[in-house]
Parts: sequence; structure tokens; C-alpha cells
Amino acid sequence: MREAFSGTFMANGGFDREDGNNAVAEGGADLIAYGRWFLSNPDLPKRFEFNAPLNKYDKSIFCTSAPVVGYTDYPFLETTA
Repeated sequence: MREAFSGTFMANGGFDREDGNNAVAEGGADLIAYGRWFLSNPDLPKRFEFNAPLNKYDKSIFCTSAPVVGYTDYPFLETTA
């Protein structure tokens, strides 16, 4: 795809922290989208910064009508000062 498109290239789907960093470093993409990981990890940039474990996502609750299940109830990373 990179050879066919010279603009900013965003990749997504199946990337973890290491895969995403490698894709950008090797020129396969300019940026990586982490949709599912952002839903289950509201503090994803901080988790990536510290290489912290990620909350597992539950695809069965992604598009439910319940306003708090799956979108606002995933826990944040616990940090200590």
C-alpha cells in the first residue's frame, strides 16, 4: 500500500504496542489506530508509555444500548506516586 499511496498512511487492526511501533519505525505506516484497545484502556497512551498490561476488551459489549457497560466501566491504570 505504501508504494501506491504517498500521503499520510494510517494502519489499524491487530496491532499491539510493539507491532505498532515497529510498523511506524520501518515506514509501513505513519500512525497506528488502536480502536479496541482504546475502548478497554481509557489511559492507553500512559499504558504504552510504561509498557503496562492492557485490559482485555470484550467485543460482545461494544455496541450495546447500556450507556455504561463497555464504554465507561473499564478500569484505569493504578499508579502510585
